Amino acid sequence: MKVICEKRPNGGAGRLLGVHMAGPWVTEQLGQAYLSVNWEATPEEISTFVQPHPTLSETFGETVLALTGRGLHVA
Repeated sequence: MKVICEKRPNGGAGRLLGVHMAGPWVTEQLGQAYLSVNWEATPEEISTFVQPHPTLSETFGETVLALTGRGLHVA
């Protein structure tokens, strides 16, 4: 999962511009990525949504949450 965002003047992540996904069942995750990009959502806005656990779709939520500096599984 790779999320592409605008870069804000302060260095933070702005609105989502695109998403790259690879792996099994990524078609099940395309909906929330498509909605987020077309909504022109920011990582802060997306990170307020609850991601179901354990699911593959939480991969998108965790990637976006990491862009806010609050990732749960960041090494």
